[in-house]
Amino acid sequence: MTEPRAPEARRETRLLLATIAVSVGMLLLLARFRFPEEAGRQTVEPAAAPLERLAARATFDELAGTMADLERRILPTLLVVTGEGIDGSLHVPAVRVTPDRAVALLPGDHRITAVGKESVPTVLLHDAVRELAVVTTLPRADAIPSLPATGGRPGPRYVGVVEATGGTLSIRPVYVGRTDLVPDPRWSEPLLAVAAVQQNVSAGSAVFSLDGAFVGLAIDRSGAVRIVPAETLRNVATAAPATAAPRADLRVEVQALTPQLAKVAGTSKGVMISYVPDPDSPLTPGDVIRSVDGIGVTTVGGFRQVAQSRTPGAQVVLEIVRRGEPQTVTVAAVPANGTPFTGPDRESGVVSRSLPGIGAEVVTVAPGSAADRAGLQRGDVIIAMDEEKRPTAAAIDRWFRAASQGDAVLLAVRRDGTHRVVALEKR
Repeated sequence: MTEPRAPEARRETRLLLATIAVSVGMLLLLARFRFPEEAGRQTVEPAAAPLERLAARATFDELAGTMADLERRILPTLLVVTGEGIDGSLHVPAVRVTPDRAVALLPGDHRITAVGKESVPTVLLHDAVRELAVVTTLPRADAIPSLPATGGRPGPRYVGVVEATGGTLSIRPVYVGRTDLVPDPRWSEPLLAVAAVQQNVSAGSAVFSLDGAFVGLAIDRSGAVRIVPAETLRNVATAAPATAAPRADLRVEVQALTPQLAKVAGTSKGVMISYVPDPDSPLTPGDVIRSVDGIGVTTVGGFRQVAQSRTPGAQVVLEIVRRGEPQTVTVAAVPANGTPFTGPDRESGVVSRSLPGIGAEVVTVAPGSAADRAGLQRGDVIIAMDEEKRPTAAAIDRWFRAASQGDAVLLAVRRDGTHRVVALEKR
């Protein structure tokens, strides 16, 4: 009979108990690492990313809905103003500020050719210095936007910016930062300076708050965004005369007097003449105009403002400097037809400049004019007119003025290295 193995059994039992104890200890240690005691005292939050995406989507949908509602409310208050200048057409939005008047910001060297669907608009005011235009509209008392109740200083917030691209109005949201009141010598009241803006705001754009209030019109001052307040614009429009005063044209193109030009010209004040379309004019490119009828001019905008305020048909006295020699000349002010530096006889719709020994270069073509129907384009060089070779700009003008209805002339044109013939017909 075999004796029981008591010592071995006891060792196996102790070993088993030790293994169990070590296992329990390891489990407790792992539990402390995975589930620390502090975890029980913290609030477990769900993952944020899905909610953030939903919130962003909700914010976008809300803003899109707000912009759609804003567009519906302000479109009746807006018109498109079309201006023609030497560089082509320019479209800007105009905002009604009275039942029959609207305001827009358009460079003073542009002729306003259309307001909305009116191709023969009535321009009550076109201030070349401030670039402000006041035009008449069909009376509509229910299409005047409200003005901001807080004084028109948006920010930081979203605003609606209206632009006229290709003759079509478009609106987009723009986030603006703080706005400050800043003085401007061109305006009797302070402008709004935008300290931070999310996107570019083009000059002439109309700015609205998201509740449909008209904040003002944007201008560009050395790359900084400025807004002419709506209240200021309404005051100017209300004070404009009921009928448009005749505007004059001195038939010269001028440019700013740089230090280098001033050194050659012999004077540091005034504006330099860069183009004279009339070959019989006493003025010549390079002359510096220092005053108009005794009114000093130092900027291009100031010259235009003074020149346009003369009476058509009046004799205007200019103080000029020609290569350091002061002179006084007298020129006749002609009625402005809106096309830059032209007189009243440009019925052909083409503005050209003479190229001695070559012909006449087309500077601009009025839409719908005889020149436009003939197919002339800016940059074309007219090298022959029927049998006349190398015609001057004045010769082309004289032919058109003397022509009868139905008369036509053949123009030989050089364009981009190629040659063609077009027919200029007077209708």
